[in-house]
Amino acid sequence: MVDAYPWWNERHRQLAVEAKRFADENLHRGEEVFWTKKFPTGLLREVAEKGWFGTLIPEQYGGINVGATGACIVTEELSRVCSAIANVYCITFFSGTEQLLKFGSEEQKKRWLPRIAKGTVAGVCITEPYIGSDAAAIETTARRDGDTYVLNGKKRFTTNVGIADMYLVYAKTSDKPEDRAKYRHLSAFIVEKGAAGFTVEKINELGGWFGLPNGYLDFENVKVPAENMIGNEGDGWKIMMAGLNFERTLFTAGMLGPMREAIRYAVGHAQRRIQFGQPTINAEVNQFKIADMIAGYETSRLLVYYAAYLTDLDRDAVLHATVSKLYTSETYEKILSTAIQVMGGDGWTRFYPLDAFLRDAKVNQIGAGTSEVMRMILFRQGLRALREDLKFPHRKLHETLKVPVSTFEPSKITEVNEQSVLEMFAENYMVNPGLYMSREDLKDRLENISDEQLDALLQGLETKGLVKLYRDRKGRIALARATFEGLRKAKPREAYRWFPEWMSKDFIF
Repeated sequence: MVDAYPWWNERHRQLAVEAKRFADENLHRGEEVFWTKKFPTGLLREVAEKGWFGTLIPEQYGGINVGATGACIVTEELSRVCSAIANVYCITFFSGTEQLLKFGSEEQKKRWLPRIAKGTVAGVCITEPYIGSDAAAIETTARRDGDTYVLNGKKRFTTNVGIADMYLVYAKTSDKPEDRAKYRHLSAFIVEKGAAGFTVEKINELGGWFGLPNGYLDFENVKVPAENMIGNEGDGWKIMMAGLNFERTLFTAGMLGPMREAIRYAVGHAQRRIQFGQPTINAEVNQFKIADMIAGYETSRLLVYYAAYLTDLDRDAVLHATVSKLYTSETYEKILSTAIQVMGGDGWTRFYPLDAFLRDAKVNQIGAGTSEVMRMILFRQGLRALREDLKFPHRKLHETLKVPVSTFEPSKITEVNEQSVLEMFAENYMVNPGLYMSREDLKDRLENISDEQLDALLQGLETKGLVKLYRDRKGRIALARATFEGLRKAKPREAYRWFPEWMSKDFIF
């Protein structure tokens, strides 16, 4: 079996053994799906009988409670069999299970969690015909009518359509600008299959995910009991956002199995394929390809299970879940493509499962948040999370070498006036040529200066043409530097001159 991580407990290790055995025994059934495109209902039933739908669910509600780590272990192994079975399994967890655990009432937990633990499939309804990554702009409405809410609208790209018996639906419950501004305009509902006016509109023909129903749902005056609302009215956005990190982690775990299978096939094929009088695995170019695939898989797997570990510790996993989703989805495509290249023409035939797995590569970079959205999140959250580590280092001139060097503690300017500030800008010119000083840089150097005093001082220098200021979108002074005139006023010309020893003085003028 693949290695267990040191932080896994005995239940996780045993689950990994059982899940791998199940996958090994049913690989052929998954390959049947690649050809027939028919959903493997019997296989799903067997997964449910194992109790694996209860990995997140506490024992009192019929689950086995092995957390996000347990759910990822099962998802990774099921994804080796086929994407249809793995996705139906993992999508159920972020289509109501986790939301009920975090935000559901006790009555709701008792009502739905035991059913999920026994294998009731769920689907999540966010995306609409005109709404994708901008989920806050959802147009499907839910209007209160006594003890019910009446839903009207459409959802698309809903996975598990028809297979699922319950759907987590996000709908707009307020048009008030103040609610929209505070993201209090959406609410979350459990809508069960069979509700009047709730119908399947269309099933998509996808480029991959063979056998997995994905499509459009239509809501025409669908009456949903108010007791089916998760949390309170207006909690929809909060509930949606709270589940995204887990969703991305679990969704990403479903990429690990095909990556492992791709490496297995590439290695096995190269060991058995003779060209130019020797196995193709002896070719160094193939060895390098296989090494890169192993490195990509091991890194991806570590990212996934560390994010799951943080989730189980109830730690903020936004950064690690996002990195995991972005890196693994893009590495998946590289590994599958490389494995096919190692196998040559055989890899591109449908007689090996790599073709089917490769067809899922692009949706991995779209589902559960596009790679572009992941990068947006990483930029924002990464800068925030690494704020202290990413602080630009303070620099000064070395006393004897007269070259820029880093300094842990910048010298403080106690007598703050126009001349001392200009001299500080001059020093910055010498150690960080071409760069402005940030507001934070300035306040680190100017002792006991208030924001108001700093603004007044900088604006005065700006009026005299001695400094250049950059203001942010709110009009606040964010960056500052000396102008050429300011540099001349700060220090004499000789103070700025420096030449390395090897430079001939004959060339200096």
